[in-house]
Amino acid sequence: MTTTTTRAEALAETLRHAIRSGDYVCGERLVELTLSQQMTVSQNTVRDALHILQDEGWVVKHARRGAHVRAFTPTEAAEVYALWAAVEGLALRWALERLTKADITTLRRLIKQARHLAFTGELRRSMEALFELHTTIASLAGRSQTAALLTRLRNQVHLLEVLRQMRAPRSLHAQQAQIMLYEKLISLMEAGDGEAAQQVLSYLIQMDADTLLPLLT
Repeated sequence: MTTTTTRAEALAETLRHAIRSGDYVCGERLVELTLSQQMTVSQNTVRDALHILQDEGWVVKHARRGAHVRAFTPTEAAEVYALWAAVEGLALRWALERLTKADITTLRRLIKQARHLAFTGELRRSMEALFELHTTIASLAGRSQTAALLTRLRNQVHLLEVLRQMRAPRSLHAQQAQIMLYEKLISLMEAGDGEAAQQVLSYLIQMDADTLLPLLT
């Protein structure tokens, strides 16, 4: 790994965190010269970092218009959620074939963390714990291409979730209700009831889509 690569990856992580935190919002332009001056790095490093974020689904680049944080039309957002449900449904099926008690313990720990953060008023961090649960399911599937595709889709869903938090934040009640459904999902996975687990996962994703899409119109 070269120094240039290391710097680009470090900058990509800084920008990724800023996007996830809402410091840069959907549609906002990321100007290479400005970022170079702010971060005290070369424009080449900024360009390489933006390429990394583009590959991950956080950023889009257009000729003559530069780089922007990914924005979505209602149709594009609906497509993201539909793809997320379909691909993670496959991942869940494969994960159930390999699931261990230790895996269930890991998933329950994330649910417990999400619940604690919600009760302490840290709803954004509570959502981060639930995103980590989805990441864990993808990892348990043991399919590298599926995991890579889900990472990109979840990144885009994360962008949409940041937008939700800015325009119509989830209430504590809504977050608690969502966490209860995730608890049900994990219980069904532990019981080996794949069909019911698939239904709950699909419902969770569809519920996210149904409450998010009106915010884009």
